[in-house]
This record gives sequence, C-alpha cells and structure tokens, in this order.
Amino acid sequence: MSIIQTLAKISAIHIASLNLLLFTFMILTWFFVPMTRRHAWVYFTIQLAILCAASYMAMYMYGLIMVGLFPLLVGQFAYIYYKKLHIILFMIVLYTIMTLFALYIDAVPGLIPPLVMLTLMCMIVIGLVNLMLEQYYARMRTQNFLEDLEIAHRQVEELTVANERQRMARDLHDTLAQGLVGIIMQLEAISVHLSNQNHARAQQIVLSSMENARSTLAEAREAIDNLRLQSVGSLGFTDSVRAELERFTQATGISVADKVEEVGDLPQLLTEHSIHIIRECLTNITRHAQAKHVQLNILNINNKLLIEITDDGKGFDPEQIGRQSGHYGLIGIQERVRIMYGKLSITNYLPHGTHIRIEVPLD
Repeated sequence: MSIIQTLAKISAIHIASLNLLLFTFMILTWFFVPMTRRHAWVYFTIQLAILCAASYMAMYMYGLIMVGLFPLLVGQFAYIYYKKLHIILFMIVLYTIMTLFALYIDAVPGLIPPLVMLTLMCMIVIGLVNLMLEQYYARMRTQNFLEDLEIAHRQVEELTVANERQRMARDLHDTLAQGLVGIIMQLEAISVHLSNQNHARAQQIVLSSMENARSTLAEAREAIDNLRLQSVGSLGFTDSVRAELERFTQATGISVADKVEEVGDLPQLLTEHSIHIIRECLTNITRHAQAKHVQLNILNINNKLLIEITDDGKGFDPEQIGRQSGHYGLIGIQERVRIMYGKLSITNYLPHGTHIRIEVPLD
C-alpha cells in the first residue's frame, strides 16, 4: 500500500495526534542534556514510548519513523552510556520492537529494508558519536595535562625560590659570618698579646686580620654580584684544605693533626662545598668546642671522598641543630652534603668531643 493511500485513510485528528507526538519527541530531544543528568533511563523510556506510539499511529509508515528517529535515540544513548554492551542491548530492544510491530500489522515481508536501513543509520550515528566523544576526551586530557603542568611549574618556581633562599643564606653565612668570626678571633688574640706586651706578635696578627678582612669583603662582593660562592680559584682541593688549616692554626693556636690524601681534580662545585664544610667545622670548633686538638682526615676510599673531623672539645647535642636562632652552620653543612648526594654522620662523645664523618661519591 502506498504512502498516499495510507495518508488518505488517516483522519485529521489522527495526523494531528501523530504530529503532537513527534513535536513532543523534538522538544524532549532539545532538552536532552539537562534531562539526562540525573535519571537518564526515564528520558529514554519516555522517548521510546513516544516513538512506539508514533509508529503505531503511522501504521504502514512506521518504517520511516523508526529509520529516521530510532538512530537519533541510539546516538543519544551511546553519548550517555558509551558502553558497547549497553548499546547492543538497546539496539536489540529496538529490533524487537520493530519485529513485533511488523507482526502486529502483518507487514513482515517488508521488514527487511527498514531493518537494514536502521542498522546502517545506527552505525553512522554511533560512529559520529564515538568520534565526537574521542575528541572531547582528548581535549579534556589535554586540558588536565596543561593544568597539571601549570601546577608543576608553580611548584618548581616555589622550590626554586626556596632553594635560592637557602643558598643565599649559606652564601651570607660562609662569607660575612665566617669572615667576621675569624676577624673577631684575631682581634681577641691581638688584645691578649697587647696585654702581655707582645707587640711583635700583635702586629703580625693585625696584618693577618687586614688580609682576612679584605678576603671577606671580596667574597661578599662576589656573592652579591654573582649570587654564588667565590671559586677556590687556581688552588687545588688539597692546597685549599692546607690553606684553611694554616689560617685556623694561626688564628686559634689549636694544633691540627691531618691526613690529607691527593684526591685528584674534583669538580668545582664539589670542591667549593667541601672547603666550606671544612671551614664551617673548624669555625664551630673555635666558637663552641673549646678543644685543644683537632684531627682532620681526607681520604679517597672506593671512589668516595671521605672527610672526617674530630675534636676533643665539650661536644654538643645534635638534636638542637636548627632549633637555636642564629646558629645555622650545621644546617648549611647538611644542605651542602645533600646537594652533593653525600652522607653525613655526627657522633658526640660527651664530654670528650665530636666526630663528623662525610662521604661523597666522586662519580
């Protein structure tokens, strides 16, 4: 039976009811997103019921409605659930409805073309929905990646600022603080020699103090200008250690027994950190330990730089490191050892002294 003959037999009320159903389907489709946020199954149940009613009222034109609107419903279903099993089950329901309706109106011989068309349209719609969702998820992954990258960038900036502040604190401590401590010790020694009428020795220490003051000023300027420590220059590591020990002995009069091996050419950064660690340890011995003897060992064992400093002073409580305001020398030592990927151990032999052991890989 042709479409024109079918339309001629349908009353105006019947056609108006059919259009009302299709208009309702269109309106619900327009509000598809907000209606499926909470109870999607209600939306699909209502829409499926509307299409079934519209197909029933269309009678022999049911194929047009099913082929034209069922794929739209399948596409919406695929968009919401996006699972192959759910989509297959939903399409089975649609095929079942079409088959039962064809049996109801005795139109089974003409069922195959609508089923083929429905399958083809559903494949096209599902493919488009799948492509759209893939693009959407790819865009979301890119956006999340950019957000994570921005967070990581902020964390790196914060970490860089924190590390820079720590490095600047070490710079100030290792230039101004250590230099001023050395000058103060020399001035105290000058005062003692002047009291004992030992003017010649006092004059020697005055000259040494002037040299140390110039050196401290130069290092401070270098740290301010370049935001980095002054390089040990042309001196090698061993010669730099000897110079530190000589300066310590002249300023304090404390005897130092040393065992310093030739460790070869070390990287500049490792040399600078090691020299400042040794200088800080000697400064702490001078200021706090009240020691009479110091032992310094620098060895190369299994391709590791071993630095050992032992004194016979009064010792200290390692748990107080970082808790006393104004005392940051040992914190600086810990930071430098960490930067060099080394290991630091402090053994306290109260009241007989302190042993500091540092191992740094040379690879």
